[in-house]
Amino acid sequence: MLSPIKESEGGSYSALQLYFLRRLGRLLHLRSEQSGQLNEDGILLIDRAIYSTYCDAVDLGVTAEAQTLLHGIVAPSATAAQE
Repeated sequence: MLSPIKESEGGSYSALQLYFLRRLGRLLHLRSEQSGQLNEDGILLIDRAIYSTYCDAVDLGVTAEAQTLLHGIVAPSATAAQE
């Protein structure tokens, strides 16, 4: 899986910030790709992991980047659900 945060962008982030931003991106991707195959409990677990990782990113000072990831992945699926 490709990371939403490129290596060239990593210069302005600490290793810990990059870790949580990449983890958030991976979890969001996992949720969008696997939601049709998971039961309600599985989706709930992924959603909790997403929320926890988002909170970690906020604590590390990369709120805007985390929100960009959330809006970038959540918005298209919400549009597709309306069709």
